[in-house]
Amino acid sequence: MAKRVRNAIVALILVITLITAIAVLIDLLNFDIPEREAPDMPLYYEGNGGIDLDMPGEGASEEEVKAFVVDLYNLACANFKAEEKAAFEVRYTTTMYIANGLIKIPIPGSRYSVKDGDKRYYLDFTIPSQDMIDSVVDMNLAPPKSSHYSEAVYTDATMDYMVSRKAYKDCAGFGLGSGPVFDENGAIVADWDYVETTELNKIVYAAYQDGEFRHTDHEVSMDTILTASVSYSEYGYYICEFTLDPNKVPEALLNNLRESSGQPSAVYTELKQTMTVWDTGYLRTYHALDYWEAGSFMRSELDFETIYYYENEPEKVDINNYPYMAEMCHA
Repeated sequence: MAKRVRNAIVALILVITLITAIAVLIDLLNFDIPEREAPDMPLYYEGNGGIDLDMPGEGASEEEVKAFVVDLYNLACANFKAEEKAAFEVRYTTTMYIANGLIKIPIPGSRYSVKDGDKRYYLDFTIPSQDMIDSVVDMNLAPPKSSHYSEAVYTDATMDYMVSRKAYKDCAGFGLGSGPVFDENGAIVADWDYVETTELNKIVYAAYQDGEFRHTDHEVSMDTILTASVSYSEYGYYICEFTLDPNKVPEALLNNLRESSGQPSAVYTELKQTMTVWDTGYLRTYHALDYWEAGSFMRSELDFETIYYYENEPEKVDINNYPYMAEMCHA
């Protein structure tokens, strides 16, 4: 009985601490997406006047809607790969629910990627508050390597791998490594004095490579889409809302979830996706709400909002406009 009371008190203290931390983070998590100009159609569209896809009509079957989503996704991914210069930005929040939701821990982060010809620059910052990271580590819920870190990744055509430099709490020994923080102006500040350097498998991102670029590691196909709907915005883009089968997650992705979460029994339970694609054939945004759980004790929501940029927004494809990109992303 005394043990249960003590555990309840500890949980209550954690809840109070985390509520305070959440309030501080609310402004940092706000990510409004303004209306923007669409990039011009690729030159190879000249001749037919537009993308060779017809949006399903009101009486279309579910299979026809799914097929349109798959074809539009494949086309948009191919167009991103073919572009000489392009970029994307991600704001994400991993929200952990502990003890049937009694404790709620949101861990926010930001990602930035720029490709310039055969070069790819990539940054990832996961930045919980100190109260949150202390609670997560003290409760042994997730390793610091996956819950509070800075990572810089680079590759080009001369390399058959990607080089990653990752700084995270205690990465170089007790008390030496550190994760990124937000300063008083909301800017990201990272300490790269101690990094773990590794070689990663190369992904497809550029026109010179064989294979296909894919926005998500989840498979988007007729076999994996459960439900889908499509609409068209007056601002010139398609809106595709669809769910993916959580029982058909690629094995490598499931293994990565289990390793990064520190939960070997973790499984995906629901995958809700919203993709917008310009009517010129380019990815505009991709919003993923992925849910997983590990037994009855822990569940989590992965909320990833991605915005894509092209050469019609030149400041977004300039590596000098991203924190630490020019400094840390190199061979």
